[in-house]
Amino acid sequence: MEHPQAAATSRIPVLLYVAVAIEALGYGGIFALLAELQKEYDLPTSGLGLIGGASFLAGVVAQVSLARYADRGYTRLLLRGGLAVAAAGMLWFGLATELWQFVGARILLGLGSGVFIPATRRVVVSRAGDRSGEALGRLASVEVGGFIAGPPIAALIAGVLGLHAPFIVFAIALAITSPAVARIEEPPVEPQGDKRAVRLLLRRRGVLAGLSLGAALFLSIGVFDAMWAKYMSDLGASTAVIAATLALFALPLVALSPFGGRLADRRGPIRSGVVALVITVPCIAGYGLTGSIVFASVLALVHSVCDAVTTPAGQSAVARGAPASLAAAGQGLYGAVGAAAAAFAAFGAAPIYGGAGPETMWIVCAGLVGVLAVVAHILGRGTTIDEPR
Repeated sequence: MEHPQAAATSRIPVLLYVAVAIEALGYGGIFALLAELQKEYDLPTSGLGLIGGASFLAGVVAQVSLARYADRGYTRLLLRGGLAVAAAGMLWFGLATELWQFVGARILLGLGSGVFIPATRRVVVSRAGDRSGEALGRLASVEVGGFIAGPPIAALIAGVLGLHAPFIVFAIALAITSPAVARIEEPPVEPQGDKRAVRLLLRRRGVLAGLSLGAALFLSIGVFDAMWAKYMSDLGASTAVIAATLALFALPLVALSPFGGRLADRRGPIRSGVVALVITVPCIAGYGLTGSIVFASVLALVHSVCDAVTTPAGQSAVARGAPASLAAAGQGLYGAVGAAAAAFAAFGAAPIYGGAGPETMWIVCAGLVGVLAVVAHILGRGTTIDEPR
């Protein structure tokens, strides 16, 4: 007989995962074609920062202020609304020709994703029972996989149909999934207590421990995303080699995130997440101590395997630590903290790299990740959220 929790996990609608993947495809496609759009429309280099930053800020605002309403009986509304806004943003991006239009489109994308993803996680957590870590790991795998597939798919469509076509195609694909996603049943609504969701969450040690795991994870990702290409280029890597190392880093996240989620379920999310971060620290420091492209790539592979554990561990810790009535608010807060940590790291990494060199930048990053791992361990120690299930 199938375990009831396994059955609950299997009932998570496939099209919900498809919608998450398509949305991630759009983000990956923008990442791949932004340089071509800059050439096509003579966008200033500073404008590229505005395009990226607009989405980040909109996502943080949505995750902190709107995601909580999924806990109050509006999960289906946020799923529908998030998809609609994201599809509109994708379509607008495909039709844009001026900087303000690209920025506006990314704001819509950030808002749509900022309400859709936490609502999706609420559906997943509510249906997965004690196997929430595994289910969240599977969701992370789908999201990362979509982002990885975005650049080649967007490039292929652009080569055949033109530079704007990928975003229009992705917008149509999102719209096609909307009717099926709209039929998802509303998760059970728990009685509401204190309406100050963020304050209530931040008073819980288990939630703070999960947020610390997420901040450590995204801190390293922010540095990696901003400086990896520059770092590898300075080591002598070609563009093709840099692309290969990025794929090498991403593949374990796709393949192993469900395993990382199961590990969080069985061993406890804080314990598994902290151990993964402890292994990550010397890998990050090692980037600054090696002059070998091959050795740096091996370190990146180990780093990625650890991230495949830390990613669902942080989400699972927040899911366990938050009251059932604030499940979506907790996931929204986790996403906002992660995005803020990644932005802080990305903005800070460049001047350190330019002023003190890559050795200092990577060692500082490793030190901060280590500190956050210790904080997560201290906050999570002795809490019920870290009990194996």
